[in-house]
Amino acid sequence: MSFSTIKKHIARCNQFLSEKLGATKGMDKGPDYKQLTQLIDSYKAFYEDVQKRVIDCLEPNPNARKRAWASAAVNKIQGNTNNENYPHAEGFLSDCFLEYGKQLSQQPGLSLALIQCGEAYNKIVESKNQSVDETKSGYLKPISEKLHRDIRKISVLRRKVENKRLTFAHRKNVLEKNAFTTNAHPDQAFEECRIQYEDSLAASTAAMSNFLDTEVEQIKTLSNFVNAQLSFYQDAARILSDLHGELEMRLLDACFSRNRLFSVSEILLITVHLNSNILFYHAKPSLHNYKFRLSIKGRMYCAAVRSVLLYVCET
Repeated sequence: MSFSTIKKHIARCNQFLSEKLGATKGMDKGPDYKQLTQLIDSYKAFYEDVQKRVIDCLEPNPNARKRAWASAAVNKIQGNTNNENYPHAEGFLSDCFLEYGKQLSQQPGLSLALIQCGEAYNKIVESKNQSVDETKSGYLKPISEKLHRDIRKISVLRRKVENKRLTFAHRKNVLEKNAFTTNAHPDQAFEECRIQYEDSLAASTAAMSNFLDTEVEQIKTLSNFVNAQLSFYQDAARILSDLHGELEMRLLDACFSRNRLFSVSEILLITVHLNSNILFYHAKPSLHNYKFRLSIKGRMYCAAVRSVLLYVCET
């Protein structure tokens, strides 16, 4: 480091301390520049906060998240492409359903129902992993790039503006003090400091203005995040809806496999509308207390007999 550079650093430090202590008044960069810096600071705080919140939403357990990241880093070093996914709670629930579905194989109805639940929740985990990957690539990655590229570049330019301002302010104060004694005029060094300050201020202002003009791109990345979340919840709703229908069918089979007797009033209430056709269940007389036993014709869907099950199984 040359002696002139050391002198510049000392001059900046003296100017900074004098402004902080109130001995001199700092140069105003203008209200527009101040507003731009406030917006950039808000963007930086938003990016840092939303990164943390989105990751907490996708992968809520920090310990499991660190283990998954460490495993991915080790696999990357070793050249393995198979990365370990974050262990979602639905995955543990799926393993539980499948394990006890096998252990309770002596009760086929419940066993098959548990296995169906396990397979359904396994599909939910796959859909969630896909949603996490889409969110990381479509939302978190652009945010990280803006933080480490655009915001960092703007921060460097802002620090440069501040350094040039301190140097220019120091030169200006020295010139004003000497003007009372030696009637000094602005020299070449003063003009160079002024030009450097104005150029750095213009470059910083242009960089911040260009960054703020990317509103369309930022809304698009936010739309990518919402779209990934929407796809996951739609898939989860479809999977759970199909699972609910299968369980209602299994519940119907379990109810009628008990060979239950129904009264005449119960028989009259069993009317199912399916494909715009009204299907009636025929009854055969039983020898026990003038009750009837139902005979089911055809395969019934759970949505069509839900009202029947609610009435029959609760009585």
